Amino acid sequence: MKNIRQIFCLTLLLALVTTGSLRAEKVKGVVRKSSSAKAESATCLPASGSNELTVNNVRAYIETGGTMWFKEVAEYEVPRGSGMTSMFCAALWIGGHDANGQLKLAAVRFRQVGDDYWPGPLKLTGASTVQSMCIKFDKLFKISRAEVDEHISSYNTSGYVMPSSIANYPAHGDEGYSYYLPFKDVNENGYYDPENGDYPYYDINNDLCPWTEDNIAKAAQHALPRTPEDIMYYGDNWQNSNGMIYADHVLKGDETLFWIFNDNAGAHTESQGKPIGLEIRGQCFGFSTNDELNNMTFYSYEIINRSTYSLTDTYFSQWVDPDLGYAYDDYVGCDVGRGLGYCYNGSNVDGSGQKWAYGDQPPAVGVDFFQGPYMDADGRDNPKFYADSASEIGYCDKFLNSEYPLDQMAINGVNFGDSIVDNERFGMRRFVYHNNNSSVTGDPSIAIEYYNMLCGIWRDNSKMRYGGNAHTSNGGNGPECDFMFPSDRCL
Repeated sequence: MKNIRQIFCLTLLLALVTTGSLRAEKVKGVVRKSSSAKAESATCLPASGSNELTVNNVRAYIETGGTMWFKEVAEYEVPRGSGMTSMFCAALWIGGHDANGQLKLAAVRFRQVGDDYWPGPLKLTGASTVQSMCIKFDKLFKISRAEVDEHISSYNTSGYVMPSSIANYPAHGDEGYSYYLPFKDVNENGYYDPENGDYPYYDINNDLCPWTEDNIAKAAQHALPRTPEDIMYYGDNWQNSNGMIYADHVLKGDETLFWIFNDNAGAHTESQGKPIGLEIRGQCFGFSTNDELNNMTFYSYEIINRSTYSLTDTYFSQWVDPDLGYAYDDYVGCDVGRGLGYCYNGSNVDGSGQKWAYGDQPPAVGVDFFQGPYMDADGRDNPKFYADSASEIGYCDKFLNSEYPLDQMAINGVNFGDSIVDNERFGMRRFVYHNNNSSVTGDPSIAIEYYNMLCGIWRDNSKMRYGGNAHTSNGGNGPECDFMFPSDRCL
């Protein structure tokens, strides 16, 4: 299959994993529209900020407008410095229905037809923003763990020069916006003063590991609200019925890109969807190691609904375009039990000598979802299903014959069968591809088509089916399916 696209629904933390050496090509003819074309109708100008994660064997390019890995050509380079790339583009899709049944959706692909996201946070009341705030946050804040470690040991010593990443860290929002962003308030005075030892909040001593609810609360204590506006914000958005604060206030990795973007600073000119009122705090991070982690990058999204309404039937997705070296010999598949999507070369040689192609013995690349949103509470510890030692078919038998409904199943995800009630988190709930064309299995163009694709529905409103390319016009004659091209683990 050619020019594949993948969708993974309901996730918050994911890792991009590469094996072997990597490269990719991008000759898709994608052209960005100019900023001026959309400025008149938008509160904010389209995002223009970018930065790169370069801590290990990967160079990952990230933008402030909700897209990553691509800048006219592919910019997910592995090995770093080789010119070979394995990914072309990725972006967030999220959509659901309000109390009146109206679809609200934000989604972009290449931003060549418009924008659904803009830089910066939203106000606590009204979910609005202003252009000056968008400009202020049209950047990715790059921080390293090494810089923070040195700052902690040296901030009060003679001759120490504080790096700009710490001095200019966006610890506080402007009036009307959330005042606190993730920083360690060493002297607990409620203000970020790095000259007195405060720092961007890494869990330096692993005090919060494992990442339990108690330790999440400890993390939140270092950014507790101290103004009436923030108290209202935290109470409305961050506490469950027991008062537990779920905000993730910790930076991760040996190097981190931290940025904030939103979907309510202008009309959704990409998807034509109605804005939701989302503030999204993103992290791209990596680890410098001498093992497989050195070929991985990680992404975490803290999604805050600043609107006055809740969404139902909501799907969150990472849309991924994996061009593994030469783009036109790639295939995709998924391992349902592991929640892993992967892309591999269709032959033993990738491309025909292009600088971005991998040549002989091409690698594979995967996207793994570590943990997604919490499942709806049902008052019990939902079980984890294990494969029989003799055959993995046991996994499928237990799953298919379970007393639990499909939306409560441990297909993948975390915290199942751990004796803790209602802490289960979804993993990958869909694996979908679409073609780069205008056919019924091609690119979505309006909000309902984006949303239906998140739900496993083609542009002609037919459900995706097992077999062929998952459409009845091309061998999709099997049962309705949520996971395209699954491995043999559960067929």
